[in-house]
Amino acid sequence: MTFATLKSNVRSQVFPYGVPENLSTVIDNYIVEALVHLQRYVPCYQQLNVTNTDVLSGSTANFEEYIRTSVTTAPDGVINRLYTIDSDSDNTNSSSKFDERHYKQKSFQDITEWIRNEEATDYLKVDTTKSASASTTDPKNVQAGSQTSADTEERAFTGIWAKYRGKLYIAPRLIDSESLVIEWTGFKKTWADNDVVDGDDPEVQRAVRLYVTKEHARDWDHDTESYQMATAEFNDTVSGMIWECNQKEIQGKQIYPDQGRPY
Repeated sequence: MTFATLKSNVRSQVFPYGVPENLSTVIDNYIVEALVHLQRYVPCYQQLNVTNTDVLSGSTANFEEYIRTSVTTAPDGVINRLYTIDSDSDNTNSSSKFDERHYKQKSFQDITEWIRNEEATDYLKVDTTKSASASTTDPKNVQAGSQTSADTEERAFTGIWAKYRGKLYIAPRLIDSESLVIEWTGFKKTWADNDVVDGDDPEVQRAVRLYVTKEHARDWDHDTESYQMATAEFNDTVSGMIWECNQKEIQGKQIYPDQGRPY
């Protein structure tokens, strides 16, 4: 289920006659808060996060670019897998598994050494007029890079990436027809409408609905009784989800006794 579908379902359940126009953004924020809350107490929902970003260029660029390297914000967690896929004309990323180009994790030093080696090639021209980055989050003396119009590229078959001060550095740089896919474990705090959530689990929808109900009762209806009832039901639902998550963990250890077992 997508985040947009989850929002639509919860909004219609809590407000069958329609969400008040002045509370539309507030209700969406409650839904996000509910999902973050579930991740905090139910570890199972910190897993299987996927961030999918189209590269694009110009005014719609989603990536910063340094010398032959793409840079983007790193997710708040542990990266399990990073790869690129080939976007179609509508950027719906309908490519098959055979289109995946997987990247290996390296240190930031490996990235800088790769750049240094590439500087000697003809297709990489360092702009001598560019100054070192003054950003507090970027490595010192990282020089902005630019490509000439004659520098046409194909997708790289593989590459390397490193995490440094909250950013991902990916080499070689990604091209406009690619999308970057990051599979990670951790706290996800923002969702796009097309992001997949665990909303197919009825307990997730129930928990989100009860969270929205109790928050609305407290903040807008000022209905103490409704707030207390929804809070009690919400806590019971989350307790059941925690128990189920622990059972999955126990069963996983029985089936996969090694520490590298899949989830």
